[in-house]
Amino acid sequence: MMAGASTLPMVDRAYGVMIVDTDGREYVDGCSGTICVNIGHGVSDVLEAISAQSQLVTFAHRSQFRSQPVEDLTAMILAIAGPGYREVVYTNSGSETMETAVRLVMHHHAGTGRDIIVSQRPSYHGMTVGALAVSGHPPRRRNLEALLGGVAKLEQVSSSRDAEILPSLEDWLLVLERVDPARIAAVVFEPVGGAASGGAEMDVRTLRGLREFCDSVGALLIADEVMTGFGRTGEWFGVTKSGITPDLVVTGKGLSGGYLPIGACIVGERVLSGASAADVSMGHTMSGNPLAAAAALAVLKYTRDQRLVSRAREVGTFLRGELELVAESVPFLQPPRGRGLLLGMGIEQNPVDFATTPLNRRIVEAALRNGLLVYPSGVDARTQSVMVCPPLTIRDREVEMLIARFTRAVSQSFVAERV
Repeated sequence: MMAGASTLPMVDRAYGVMIVDTDGREYVDGCSGTICVNIGHGVSDVLEAISAQSQLVTFAHRSQFRSQPVEDLTAMILAIAGPGYREVVYTNSGSETMETAVRLVMHHHAGTGRDIIVSQRPSYHGMTVGALAVSGHPPRRRNLEALLGGVAKLEQVSSSRDAEILPSLEDWLLVLERVDPARIAAVVFEPVGGAASGGAEMDVRTLRGLREFCDSVGALLIADEVMTGFGRTGEWFGVTKSGITPDLVVTGKGLSGGYLPIGACIVGERVLSGASAADVSMGHTMSGNPLAAAAALAVLKYTRDQRLVSRAREVGTFLRGELELVAESVPFLQPPRGRGLLLGMGIEQNPVDFATTPLNRRIVEAALRNGLLVYPSGVDARTQSVMVCPPLTIRDREVEMLIARFTRAVSQSFVAERV
């Protein structure tokens, strides 16, 4: 099991891709915190933007004032998203953003009888009730089904092939066509999986097929880009290479790079035609505050100016190659999957042993002892994995340091597994 909070190291400071504890020990941030620290720690451009904004105003409620940071951030997000979007609704996290998207779907279809949301298993869309209700993540739903059942009727799609983690287009269509099309409100997906599937990537054919299906029956398409959004996959968004335009794009994490809490739901032109999404979505006291918006705007400008999107693609290729070599030397590790700097490695372990001592947790603990942070993922023995997703700013020599520490960690885990 993971170490208890009281036994974790005490963080002191961080810079670039390194985190330092109060004992002076340095750790390579090989998972960007929780896959959110896209531009690295301690970037002066962002810290200066936060400081400057804090001297002006840190809070002004969106129902009482507009603010320049929010308006500038909205303009930049819409420019990055491209044609087909008209509005951005702000939240404080990815979970809240998915919750907002689900509520917008329900408002959009109010009075039509559309009450079914279709997602896949495995998937993870957040920890608020609405977001968790559409997630195919049994461990995180455990003991909460009584809360989740009344949110929306859920249909889930699983792969029909043991060798594949994600469902194919045929698997999706089998479920979608079994359900009354007149009741389907939305389909929700992750272009590249994170906590639930460890970097498993949806293929372009499936993404395009889902867009076509939603268009044909009048359902909305929700892209969960909380982990994939804003450059991590080597494109601004995980869906970019497919050419599709989802109706709602859910973002968080990389939007502010972990500097301050913020999420954003990018709203398509066809959603709530004639009405503002901000008027019907849920609101929180702190959502859309100027300080968080200033931080996010600085993060996006830094990402653009430092060409970090293409950097994620280039360094991701190098890191993938190094991880492939590690996998070749460790019997229980599968080759890396994912895209850009959103990479995961599947772990082979029989279900009985997984139930008591999952190997991914053991690897995470061994990595921590070796001065490296990596992220456990998967919902069961078949999807068990570990994610290696460093900041987009990582340099080649830091990749080599990461690989050296990761190799030691998995080797120690392999020895422990054999014993």
